[in-house]
Amino acid sequence: QEGRVEICVNQVWGSVCDKGCDKTDAHVVCQQMGYPELEPIVFPGSYFGDGKHPIVYSNLKCGGWENDITECGKDNYLDFSCSRNNVAGLLCGYDCKDGDVQLVGGTNKNEGTVEVCFDNLWGLIEEAGWTANDAEIVCKQLGYEVEGRVSTAYGGSQYGKPAKTVHLTNVQCTGDEQSIHECTQTSYSLEEGKNKLDMVEVAGVKCYVPTTCVPPPTGGTSCVNGEIKLTGDNANNGEGVLQYCYKGNWSPFCSLDEREATVVCRQLGFVEYDSVSIFTDGRFDLTASNTSLFENFTCAGEQAYVSLSDCNLADSCQSTCKNAIGIRCSATANCEEGAVRLKDGDIEQEGRIEVCANNIWGSICGDGFDFTDAYVVCKELGLGVSEPTVYTNSYFGDGNVPIVYSNMGCRGYENTVLECTKQEFGTFTCSRDKVAGAVCQDACEEGTTRLVGGREDTEGTVEICYFNLWGLVSVTGWNDTDASVVCYELGYSRDGAVSFVDSRYGKPNKTVHLSNVACNGSESSLKNCDAAHIPPDEGREVYMHVDVAGVSCSGIPPTSGVDPTNDMRLTKTIKDNSYLIVMSMFGVLLIMSLIVVISLVAYLLFKRSNGKRDIHSSVNAQKMTLSSLQGQQQGVVNPVALPY
Repeated sequence: QEGRVEICVNQVWGSVCDKGCDKTDAHVVCQQMGYPELEPIVFPGSYFGDGKHPIVYSNLKCGGWENDITECGKDNYLDFSCSRNNVAGLLCGYDCKDGDVQLVGGTNKNEGTVEVCFDNLWGLIEEAGWTANDAEIVCKQLGYEVEGRVSTAYGGSQYGKPAKTVHLTNVQCTGDEQSIHECTQTSYSLEEGKNKLDMVEVAGVKCYVPTTCVPPPTGGTSCVNGEIKLTGDNANNGEGVLQYCYKGNWSPFCSLDEREATVVCRQLGFVEYDSVSIFTDGRFDLTASNTSLFENFTCAGEQAYVSLSDCNLADSCQSTCKNAIGIRCSATANCEEGAVRLKDGDIEQEGRIEVCANNIWGSICGDGFDFTDAYVVCKELGLGVSEPTVYTNSYFGDGNVPIVYSNMGCRGYENTVLECTKQEFGTFTCSRDKVAGAVCQDACEEGTTRLVGGREDTEGTVEICYFNLWGLVSVTGWNDTDASVVCYELGYSRDGAVSFVDSRYGKPNKTVHLSNVACNGSESSLKNCDAAHIPPDEGREVYMHVDVAGVSCSGIPPTSGVDPTNDMRLTKTIKDNSYLIVMSMFGVLLIMSLIVVISLVAYLLFKRSNGKRDIHSSVNAQKMTLSSLQGQQQGVVNPVALPY
């Protein structure tokens, strides 16, 4: 209920300058946000940071009667000067009375994190020194009977740690007090308590009080005491309505925590993973008995119990509930630790957030989950960095997976959710109607197109980016002219573009952005064509009833420097002259061939003429050599004939 004041102006979030901002202005802001008419506290000097948005208002002049801040007198953006060190913040009070207590974050109203009211502000109790005696006083103050009952004290922020100040620590009750404020305690100032929040765990309580006590039956013979079983169609796989053999009678459960449910799964033989899903909506059997022969089990401490019979049992009265408890023991998913995915959304960019923890898929509790946490999830998925939409109310269903994380504390710079601060399974309680979901944005530029699903880059289903989401084109009115514009936009020739109207290349799970596209063929991009634009929410509905447009391009790039408005005319001219071009090339080749033949004949005749002259010269030379030899023989004496 505190923070930097931001207001949406012209579809842009902006902050408020602290100049002139007083308690009357803060009162209007708190009233607009639904807080009671209590005196707020104004924090000037960018106490909560200056944020990243422009400062859109200054010198607020609210009278106190306005319904929202836009009705107040003020200076608007560009009409004032304000330092980033002067952004306004405030704290709004709660409609509570000092000394009040409440339980929040529990599955049932008799359990939860303890909050106490001081100075009209709900705050927390540090777990230091928290005992069953203290828990009993909280239960008594809330109207639960404690005589003969077990009031369980929980530390470790078992039911979550809301983003509130810590009011009390070292609470010491004797058991005779009527309210927690009568106990010995140490209190923190508002500033001290806020600083303590990140450093301490907070106290929780579970109270056991049925409105009327009906003692359970005894002496049954249908089962052996301490046995457990699951009933339902998938019971053999660790999923179904849970039953426990109490004094010889099978009994369903009306209350079960994660810690006790984990013990149940161990007892059933599912010992590899300590995560379990608990269901209170009767999804496995709406006809199962909703009367339990006991109140609850409590498996206290750090001991690794293997049987519920080893845990504490509150069994003085029977209990009833709307539906019997069902559970699902976790099985291996062979997933990568820290991997995230979106499930059960209408399009692939949205869904319930699931994360791989200890080799199983689990969901995230909506308690404390905000757009910064969702931003890290979307970034890990490789989607865009625009601010995602966050849901904390199981908008995309709760799934059948365990809720493995709660109170996420991402700052935005983390690469995976594993790097964020958080509470892990077994240290918190979260109802199945508070599972977190998100709608991520794609990293795409408004109006750009792409092809997906084809075997080659030149073909595929047409996608176009609007509202930071890749979306599809309905086949209504889709033709080759529209396809030619897509091809040209992607760097291919308009000529040879073929349209497909049968989801030829697949139908990705995305919203439908366009229908009734009507290009004239001269446009440079699909966004310039006439078309019916469909809002994303409507496009999700249209998706189920239409085929989506596909394209196959020729792969030939367009001529460089060609004016797109003249491209079709130039293409026609080229086609008309193609015959003349081919004939001209044939004539050139014929002339070159004749030149080669003539040159070859001339060369052969030349070589033949030279050959005759060479032969004649060779004969004459041989004659001259013989004559010379004969001349040299005259006057030569034979040495053999000489006398010795």
